[in-house]
Amino acid sequence: MDLLNPPRLDKISAKKIFNRAAKSYDNAAILQEEVQNRLFQRLRYIRHRPATIVDVGCGTGTGIRGLQKQYPRARVYAADIAYEMLLQATSNYRLLTKKRLVNADMEQLPFAAQSFDLVFSSLALPWCNDLPATLAEFARVSKPGALLLFASFGPATLQELALSWRALDNYAHVHRFIDMHDVGDAMQAAGFAQPVVDAEIIRLEYRDFATLLGDLKKAGATNVGAARRRGLMTPGQLRRLEASYRENGLEDEKFIASYEVVYGLAWYDQPGSSQEPGGSTP
Repeated sequence: MDLLNPPRLDKISAKKIFNRAAKSYDNAAILQEEVQNRLFQRLRYIRHRPATIVDVGCGTGTGIRGLQKQYPRARVYAADIAYEMLLQATSNYRLLTKKRLVNADMEQLPFAAQSFDLVFSSLALPWCNDLPATLAEFARVSKPGALLLFASFGPATLQELALSWRALDNYAHVHRFIDMHDVGDAMQAAGFAQPVVDAEIIRLEYRDFATLLGDLKKAGATNVGAARRRGLMTPGQLRRLEASYRENGLEDEKFIASYEVVYGLAWYDQPGSSQEPGGSTP
């Protein structure tokens, strides 16, 4: 398997799932909110004054609001593959109706080259099919001297669920995520300098198995691998899966869902350019 290009995702299904999850997303996306807040904390320690920002994979817009609060003079743009997520963003935060929301795939961003001083993305990269090409796209829209900051998932993400399914069948029920060392190499190959990549494990605890699965569904964290097993889970499969999860992910009578969160930071250094970060409109 190409470590930088795991088995392909069904982008049409991914779009449908996130469109359906738009209204329930914020109530279930506990992890996503926490990771986003940790990205904002990192920004506070970086000396950078972006005039133009893009939030790639903006979801329901919480990141846009946070970016605008941190950089009140910046023009914030945002892109998401799910149109209903963008509608939810404008519904949740009236101020976002004045922002620049774009329905687009991160692998083909509809922005001019050298448009942004900050490319920000929180947990969107796991939904791309070609990580090197996506990072190259991030580099294309970055101005010389621009900052890239993102969070993604590593291989240990949802390991309890993956192990539990593996005891039942041979299908891939959990996405294969990319190791942080390979992510760092891909950043450099895309033209980003001084990459810093680190990871941490965040564990969520649930009192019952149904709530764990429900939160995954409400947050759109559903398997959309092109080679996934099709069809709905039967009551019998659900019972067997819970029994298996009790063997692999139950601690002190709580169901554990682990996430390996990978953080990446780098600066775009276009060869032969001495241009300082500016503020032109994309």
